[in-house]
Amino acid sequence: MAPPPRPRPLDARPLLPAPSRPGYRSHEIVDRAFSPGECDRIVALGTARAAETGALSAAAGAREDATLRRSRISWVPPGPGADWIYARLARLVARANRRWRFELTGFAEDLQFTRYDEPGAFYTWHQDGLDGEVALRKLAVVVQLSDPDHYGGGDLQLFDVSVDLDPADLADWTARVRARGAAVVFPAFEYHRVTPLEHGERHSLVAWVSGPPFR
Repeated sequence: MAPPPRPRPLDARPLLPAPSRPGYRSHEIVDRAFSPGECDRIVALGTARAAETGALSAAAGAREDATLRRSRISWVPPGPGADWIYARLARLVARANRRWRFELTGFAEDLQFTRYDEPGAFYTWHQDGLDGEVALRKLAVVVQLSDPDHYGGGDLQLFDVSVDLDPADLADWTARVRARGAAVVFPAFEYHRVTPLEHGERHSLVAWVSGPPFR
């Protein structure tokens, strides 16, 4: 009679397959995240608040450098007039984050209402977070508030999109994110910019969703 088979060692058992997840993509576009009427409400809320210069410093303790950014910004904290905006953003971020599955804790900062309101206003290539004082920023959200026919230039661009897409596809992508009420969600470490404004005025809303620092 043959001896019973010897048990296989634990390390010989096959591993369970890892849960599948979508392939990495630098951003998610949410079409019609806000209606035109809701965009009007946000613009009224933002313009009612005192604006400050949106210039940046090239290094800690340095003077503001208008060669990096030129715009005006104001801050929209949570409250009776703005809680609905935070709630809407939270829902669309939760859906978009199915792609990245980042650990998020919420909005640690007030919403930023941004005005590009003079020719040449811009924001050069930059990251919104990764280390230093902004290490807790995990996702960024940019909401287009202005009618695209009311200004020229001032386009939001992500670095990989501007490099990888051919001119026709880039034009289609730009038209999509210029649509009033569209929102673009992307990891805060993705490089992006706003091209110089040519004429008119562009308003946007920016939100950052925080979480434990990347490891």
